[in-house]
Amino acid sequence: MSHRIPIKYLHEELCKKLELGMSTQKVGVVVLDSNNGIYHVAYVVVEAKTTSYWTWFMVLLREELELGANSNFTFISDRQKAVGKVFPNAEHRFCLRHIYENMKKQRKGKKLIDKVCECGRATTLNHFKYAMDGLKKINDEAHVWLCKIPAETWSKSHFSCRAHTNCLLNNLCEVFNVEIDEGRDKPIITCLEYIREYLMKRLCVVQKVIDKCQGELSTTATITLEDIKAEATKFVAKYNGTGKYQVASTWHDQYVVNLNERSCTCRFWEITGFPCRHAISSIWNKIENGEDALDVEYWVHPCYKL
Repeated sequence: MSHRIPIKYLHEELCKKLELGMSTQKVGVVVLDSNNGIYHVAYVVVEAKTTSYWTWFMVLLREELELGANSNFTFISDRQKAVGKVFPNAEHRFCLRHIYENMKKQRKGKKLIDKVCECGRATTLNHFKYAMDGLKKINDEAHVWLCKIPAETWSKSHFSCRAHTNCLLNNLCEVFNVEIDEGRDKPIITCLEYIREYLMKRLCVVQKVIDKCQGELSTTATITLEDIKAEATKFVAKYNGTGKYQVASTWHDQYVVNLNERSCTCRFWEITGFPCRHAISSIWNKIENGEDALDVEYWVHPCYKL
């Protein structure tokens, strides 16, 4: 299919398909907003979710947003090959749910799935190796199968710090699909109008939520930060005199925090944009010693601020 097919022609062809009772599919791009909610960038209706259609859509997205082929965005999908074709420099992550759903077809068991999730959530190489060794003990065949998938596409331990998110799934699109389910069986133009009106209403609802927020962080970001603060009380930070802190807990695990670089050896801060429990413990230590340090909220990445 040509990448330059006019939208009008596409709609006419889809109308013919609908009149014949043939199914159509929707593809799109959804991102996370600062409140961990869905924000829709673009969507199209196509005959099937094939690589050619995905490539066509990604090219249109690139042109519409005036992005270069070398744009270094981070995408998460169910292993779509079109992303690498259109954005060769993009970081392409795979949805962890799709990975273990494929694994369940031949290798079942809750312990197995839990261990795969543990591997995906690991933020350091040591934790990743430990979780993978545990997976191997449970099911060596599953371990071999998972090793064939590059770890940088599904485990936080191998992620770059390009995108600040704690998300391992692309279920944002599934949320959108549920919301527009009622409009799926309508004629194509009516269906598109249904989606447009839904998005219009959603933007108004999101703005009302923003207007009610107190402080500089979104509601969800505030709750997340409070949970991390609660965990930080279990750690003790010690200043080493060179701008870094040694942070340890009663479990004798130790981490190094560098507030100047906003980094921690656990990598949670760099990956998500939220100061980890070790970093918060260090910030509190700095404040308690009378040093010039702003509140914890200051250290959160701007993408979570209103």
